[in-house]
Amino acid sequence: MTLLRRSLLATALVASLGIAHAADNTGVPQGPLPRTVVPTLVSLELKLDPKQANFSGTTRIEAQVSEATDAFWMHGRDLKISKAEAIVGKKRIALTATPADVSGVLKMQAAEKIPAGKAIIEIAYEAPFGELQGAYRVKPDGNDYIVTQMEPIGARNTFPSFDEPAFKQPWDITLIVPENDAAVANSAEAKTEKLPGGWKKVTFNRTEALPSYLVAFAVGPWDVPAGPDIGPNGTRTTPIKLRGVAAKGQGGRMQYSLANTPEIVKALETYFGTPYPFDKLDNVAAPDFWAGAMENAGLIVYRDSLMFPDEKSSVSQRQSFWGVSAHELAHQWFGDLVTMRWWDDLWLNEAFATWMGNKIHGQLRPEAHTDRGLLEGAIGAMGADSLSSTRRIHEPINDFTQIQSAFDGITYQKGGAVLGMFERYIGEDQFRTGIRNYLHDHARGNATSADLIAAVAKQSNDPVAVDAAFKSFIDQPGVPFVKVAVECGAGKPALIVTQQRYLPLGSSASANQTWGIPLSVRYADNGTIREQKGIVTGQSARVELKDAASCPQWVMPNAHGAGYYRFALEPKYQKSLSDAFAKLDEREQRVYADSVTSAYGAGHLSPKEMLAALPQFTTAQVRQTVTAGMGSIGWMDEQLLTSDAERVAFRAKAAEIYRPRLTMLGLSPKDGEADDDRLLRASLVNFFVDTLKDPQVREAMGKQGRAVLGLGGDGQLHADAVPKDLRGVALEVAVQEGGSEAFDAAEKHFRASQDPTIRSQLLSAMGSTQDAKLTERARALVFEKGLLRRNEIFPIVGGQTSDEKTRPALRQWVDSHFSELEARLAPAGAALVGLYSAGMCSESEAADVESRFADRMKSIEGGPLELKQTAESIRLCSAQKSARKGMPLAFVTEKAKK
Repeated sequence: MTLLRRSLLATALVASLGIAHAADNTGVPQGPLPRTVVPTLVSLELKLDPKQANFSGTTRIEAQVSEATDAFWMHGRDLKISKAEAIVGKKRIALTATPADVSGVLKMQAAEKIPAGKAIIEIAYEAPFGELQGAYRVKPDGNDYIVTQMEPIGARNTFPSFDEPAFKQPWDITLIVPENDAAVANSAEAKTEKLPGGWKKVTFNRTEALPSYLVAFAVGPWDVPAGPDIGPNGTRTTPIKLRGVAAKGQGGRMQYSLANTPEIVKALETYFGTPYPFDKLDNVAAPDFWAGAMENAGLIVYRDSLMFPDEKSSVSQRQSFWGVSAHELAHQWFGDLVTMRWWDDLWLNEAFATWMGNKIHGQLRPEAHTDRGLLEGAIGAMGADSLSSTRRIHEPINDFTQIQSAFDGITYQKGGAVLGMFERYIGEDQFRTGIRNYLHDHARGNATSADLIAAVAKQSNDPVAVDAAFKSFIDQPGVPFVKVAVECGAGKPALIVTQQRYLPLGSSASANQTWGIPLSVRYADNGTIREQKGIVTGQSARVELKDAASCPQWVMPNAHGAGYYRFALEPKYQKSLSDAFAKLDEREQRVYADSVTSAYGAGHLSPKEMLAALPQFTTAQVRQTVTAGMGSIGWMDEQLLTSDAERVAFRAKAAEIYRPRLTMLGLSPKDGEADDDRLLRASLVNFFVDTLKDPQVREAMGKQGRAVLGLGGDGQLHADAVPKDLRGVALEVAVQEGGSEAFDAAEKHFRASQDPTIRSQLLSAMGSTQDAKLTERARALVFEKGLLRRNEIFPIVGGQTSDEKTRPALRQWVDSHFSELEARLAPAGAALVGLYSAGMCSESEAADVESRFADRMKSIEGGPLELKQTAESIRLCSAQKSARKGMPLAFVTEKAKK
């Protein structure tokens, strides 16, 4: 069965994959490789010692050759290949491997033609460990460990391969490692053999069919605590072995995460109607990891802080475990069991896991209100999606620099919101049936956007319309902007709906764009609240309110906040919706607030009108609505005010709006209070501390931060001297106002700690200092050998982006050390553009960023788009600033006082 399955898969890939194979003018493929040679089984044997700088390996690839050839393409980067051969029957044909492109494309030249049919490719090589990609080393505690991160193209740094998602086949993995080290991989261990010279050979079960980017392993003196078995569930009659993997001495900290993983797996099995697809599950708490987590089949790697919460941890840390774990476990089906065919369909993995992770997290922990988080993510994505340089969800990927750009809010949050919108439109049960059918039809293989959309559209009342509407959201960029007028008179009342693309003030994009919008409205009809939905197409449409008995008193054009679109009502009905604010549900209140802030962003409201709306937001129960206008206040404070006296007065007026809510909550948690209250308190405190510079709140936080640092006491770290949800901001104030004494204390405690959360908070506090000598000291820590984990670079310098006094030195530092920083941060080096440009808001500054980084970004993963969007954002800021120059910034605070 297994051999037959592999043969059929290879034939299907060769014959019908149907992907364009782009090449540059030298003939080197820049996108998907040609299907001349397709792997059917890969045997990987690696000899790995975490204490050494290099490792060695042998790759044996069973393949199907579609036509006789003396050359083919595969992937390998920075590999020292000592021997390469193609084996056909008993004949060995020498292969010469030549690096053909900076992306890691290898040209394999054969000494003679390899005939069509079955062949084996054997390659022996040596390679250096990578920097946070491929197989890389970490040393958090004086011990050496190996971790892997293959996505998107790190696998080619670790072994020669056909490194793209459509090449999906089983793997036989064998690791030769020091005899006292633990070794784990995607599948369960099959056997261990002792070897001479202090080595052992660990052989793992053959994996299910996987692409190279999901291959994973870890080696080192790891703790490997056993978790509870994931008991039988549904059609799965055997338990799943669950383990943790943590740095030496840290395994005990995984008790909470291991105890709670089984119920997430079972909830996902129940939703999908398909058992967990792999033979075991290991959760790795990686001490240094540039991503939050990675969904490797059977061996999920997490940033260690995500695996270390307990019942007493901060709300955000506990919710991060549940949310990220549900996200990564959802991938075991979406991404691993069924894999995208090419990177343009990354959203099939990430948007789905975003949506599904929120659904399962919310189902298991209702107090987390994950539906609110998903909505907030969608509104956040609309910011990037409003740029003329935004990308589509289903964006063509033509070369390796574009892949990293797809790991963004458009893929994750917009994609997740679009899935949620169509789920609500089609119906939860029907949508789930479509998902189950999709997984069944494509299990162990690859799929495309068209496959998923067809599966869910088939469950709707109008598959053709839903299919077209769904594609209109993934195949074009931008945020739909719906304008609604109410028509009353003869016959049934109706809504006159026009649509175009939402554009911020100063945008150069065209607004002439339409979607198939699943428009859902609620309206008041003589005291009865009615709801109606339908797909609206074209620039203008008339939607009759079929059940209305009279002209509606108010209309909510985005019922339950389920739609990925913005709206505006004719003035009369915009006011009536504002008057009905208290009658809206919590999601509707949030999208109403977005309609106000987005109208301001588009230039339809003045600063005065925008500020006048804020007191109403603060009456909402939901924290995301309460805080909806805070970003606008911060921007006005920095960009529109010209003197310290103006800022002091402006901040005092802003404080009047939000202080009643903060006073109601208090600065200390109350026994039994809701998690959301703790999160709202943290948001308000951060706003009062960082934006409003409120003396009263800063004094309270600074006092607690000094207690954490042990200042004025025993000098020891007292992590629990402040509520955990406020510890970061308390430390920030203590270091900002405590000068070198507080900075020295924070640095001392940082150097002594291995707790990832405390380390990050101490670093962020040191990075927030505004003293020039101390900011220089903070930046110097980045290059102190062996001190910072690479995911700690941004915490120590990121705070310097928030103050105009600290930005110039930071920019000079980024410019001077760009090459060193980019090498350490790869593949996330494109983020250095944002570090350099923070606070820029003029045409000249946009031009400076473009000229300074154009050549640097050309070959950096995600770099070209990052630079383009950064420059556009600076120009939009400049346009906003120019348009609002001289306008009054007046507050209305009476409602807040009530």
